Amino acid sequence: MQVEKEENKIEKVINILGQKFCVTLVKRIICVILIAFEIDKNIIAEKVNISLKSVKKYENMLNKGKVNEILTIKGSSRKSELEDYKEEIFAELDAGEYKTLRQIKAMILAKTGLNRSRNSINLFLKKTNIVRSK
Repeated sequence: MQVEKEENKIEKVINILGQKFCVTLVKRIICVILIAFEIDKNIIAEKVNISLKSVKKYENMLNKGKVNEILTIKGSSRKSELEDYKEEIFAELDAGEYKTLRQIKAMILAKTGLNRSRNSINLFLKKTNIVRSK
């Protein structure tokens, strides 16, 4: 008889709820519930697939009554290096005849020395509401 590896029940719950909610938020809620039931932190970290440091952080938040912080997903605080050259890039885009991302990428490399993928340049342009004609 072959024994199939059974998926962890908590993983199943995370997958089910992850279809409707942010997976990170689901993991945090499950973690806090398990903390409330006084499950060992190491087991929580293993079963929920998060770090022990995160479990301790959520326990701290729960103990201090900071429920809103547990339920809030913060955005990335990392700033793109392209932001530092934003004015130069936009001035060049306004003055030049750039039709493709490849041309824009070459211009950014020449002007700033930053070698970025076309995808990251496209995301940067979208984020700053620059509309390119295709």
